[in-house]
Amino acid sequence: MIRLDLSSGPKWLDLGPGLRLHVLPVTTAIMVAARNDPVVEALPEGASKEEQALVMAKAVARRVVTGWEGVGDADGNPVPVTPEGIDALLDIWPVFEAFQTRCLTPHLMLDAEKKRLRTLAEWHFGGGDRYCEACQGPCPDCPGRANRPLTPEGWQVWDLAQRLTGQLRIATGMGGATVLGWDMGAALTIARALGVDPLIAAECLPDIEAVMVRKLNEQMASGARSAPGPER
Repeated sequence: MIRLDLSSGPKWLDLGPGLRLHVLPVTTAIMVAARNDPVVEALPEGASKEEQALVMAKAVARRVVTGWEGVGDADGNPVPVTPEGIDALLDIWPVFEAFQTRCLTPHLMLDAEKKRLRTLAEWHFGGGDRYCEACQGPCPDCPGRANRPLTPEGWQVWDLAQRLTGQLRIATGMGGATVLGWDMGAALTIARALGVDPLIAAECLPDIEAVMVRKLNEQMASGARSAPGPER
């Protein structure tokens, strides 16, 4: 089972015998900042995937590593954390692999799952279910099947999103009804009641919400669907 184990606070990561790093949470803001790091942006177009992964890992590590144990100089004396030291440490292949697995993989996996959920929402809230009604059987190219979540947490968030119809916020005016989004406070309360990790729900729901709002408003504007409920 693949689990999106995301921490909301600093923690120690054991990367090998006698080596561990104290790291801050790898937030979306940190991942975005790392992708915009000058060193990352300077990578040539022909850079290998391995080189891209190493440069990205260093960019993230420089932003999240606040302490370490088991790192010393040539004489074995402990050294303080520095950007240069972090880069040198990750140049050691087993350390890089351990950092990639323990620190980055859950967040890279979350990014991939969020992309699938956005694509699934495009199909679902764009009327995908109506297309399926015309099919004689399961279609191998169906976006609803091709973009299904790959993790238990992804399934939980998608199930939660489909339960939030009663939490729509809708504004009415001279131009008709406009979907504003979900009541996120209520959505996260429901998430906790259903056992969905609130951190993962908070990361994924806004992406689904943005697609849902756009698709429902498009359909209401074109007259394809009536307003989905009273103003909340």
